[in-house]
Amino acid sequence: APISADGAGPIVVVGTTGDPATPYAWSENLADQLDDSVLLTFEGNGHTAYGRSGGCIEEQVDAYLLEGTTPEDGLRC
Repeated sequence: APISADGAGPIVVVGTTGDPATPYAWSENLADQLDDSVLLTFEGNGHTAYGRSGGCIEEQVDAYLLEGTTPEDGLRC
């Protein structure tokens, strides 16, 4: 079913290009459907990017959660 999250603040979607459990296309589709979202991409393999991206994804997610700073849409690490 379509997803929109009407009225929600910015939503950060993180996708990993080589994720065997949740294909990257799902992250792209989710970010496209949400009314206010940014997509962060980890170019790597495995499930999850946080804690495995060498700091790139972690810094953006931490700043969002701790300081309310929305990352730039389309960041790739």
